[in-house]
Formats: sequence, structure tokens, C-alpha cells
Amino acid sequence: MDEIQTEETQTLLSPEWKQALAKRLSRDEVTRLGGFLFLMSHILDFHDDGGVILDGDGEALKIHDDIVEEAFGWELTFSWNTDVQEFAERMPRRRSEEHLLLRLQLWDAAYKIEGDPVLVE
Repeated sequence: MDEIQTEETQTLLSPEWKQALAKRLSRDEVTRLGGFLFLMSHILDFHDDGGVILDGDGEALKIHDDIVEEAFGWELTFSWNTDVQEFAERMPRRRSEEHLLLRLQLWDAAYKIEGDPVLVE
């Protein structure tokens, strides 16, 4: 069984990690729909193949068919995928809010599944 562990909560919510993710999304030219499809395919395929995604504390995330929609608060335009890219050029002033944690965990896990994790410079 493959396991992927996401970074700790305080790391994922930090301005530094958000900027590193923004740079990656910008570099990869991630669109609203493209980001959704990337997360869906990576997370669900990994899970369907028996993979387990652990949070920063080592607890398994409960993966289900609507996890990406849940992570985006059912805001189905997925505008965050493009809006966050503004931070590729400037450091966010504040840490991310707690309600974004699942979303950030999924991005972290998806890039780790791909074998190219988001790294803070």
C-alpha cells in the first residue's frame, strides 16, 4: 500500500507554502477547470489504486468521490486555482485560513503523488 503524507498544518497554512504553491500553479499554467481535473485524477486514482493520504499528524484523510468539491467549499467555478497565482510574484501578508486546509492538503498530496512536491525555497 502506498502512502503519501502531507505537510503539517502550520506549514501548509504558512505564507511561504502558499507562495510556493502559487509559483507552481503559475508555472504549470493551471486553469480553474484544469486544477480541478488534476486534483480529481491524482487523488482519486491514487486512492482507487489502494493509496492512502495521511495528514501532517499521520491520520488518514477520508477520500470520497466529492472530496475536491468539498475542499473548494462547493464553489464550483474553482476560481481559487487562478486567483491564488497572484502570490507567485509577492509573498502573502497572512497565513491561509483554516477552512482552506483540506484544499492545500489535496494540492500537496497531488504533487507528491506526481513525484514533484511543492518545495518552499
